Amino acid sequence: MNGKKIEIRTVMCGMAFREADPAAAEKGNLGTISGTAIVFDTESRVIDEYGETFREVILPEAVTMEFLNSQDIKLNLLHNRDNVIGRCINGADGNMRITRDEKGVYFEVDVVNCDLGIRARELVKAGVFTGCSFEFWPEEYDVEERELNGKHDVKVIHKKLRSIGAFTLAMDPAYIQTDCSVRELHELTPEAKAEKDRQEREKREAEQRALEAAAVRKRELQLLRMRILN
Repeated sequence: MNGKKIEIRTVMCGMAFREADPAAAEKGNLGTISGTAIVFDTESRVIDEYGETFREVILPEAVTMEFLNSQDIKLNLLHNRDNVIGRCINGADGNMRITRDEKGVYFEVDVVNCDLGIRARELVKAGVFTGCSFEFWPEEYDVEERELNGKHDVKVIHKKLRSIGAFTLAMDPAYIQTDCSVRELHELTPEAKAEKDRQEREKREAEQRALEAAAVRKRELQLLRMRILN
């Protein structure tokens, strides 16, 4: 843990995509993506960073609404600062809105009608992006050493953050306590329902093909080992 270095954490979040209503869609609105960026009072998995191994908890008082409204927070894809799809400037400007409650911090971004916006929308809908990272600089924290399951364990308790640089649509969570789903919040037309069913069917078929390919590779490796041993 180093207050001079940026820290990155990912939550498996309740990410969702909501279609725009017909009137907004006619104006080029591609809908909204929403999810959880930070969870409070929740212990992370073991984090291995800068040669240190620890778990951590972020307290609610570490990220107040006043603090969030003082930040210029971007939303990008896979930690790539060149792939920004959203921004919330001091809680007032931009295409992203940020809120919080006693459980955590949430975001909602209007999808921009561009290649990055379309890519983000489709990857969320397909279930590829299942988490959201947040980049932050720690300010005040306590460190507790303890025995956990018979092993020495270090727990970092964040009491105050210095700043938050960005949220990121990501895949590998440090916090896994919340779920992730893709949902439609409008009444589907028959055509839209048929398209949704087609996409879900293709997703299932792709997953099945991946499983079959993995099984084939496993059998090939087993045959190769047998030939080497013989």
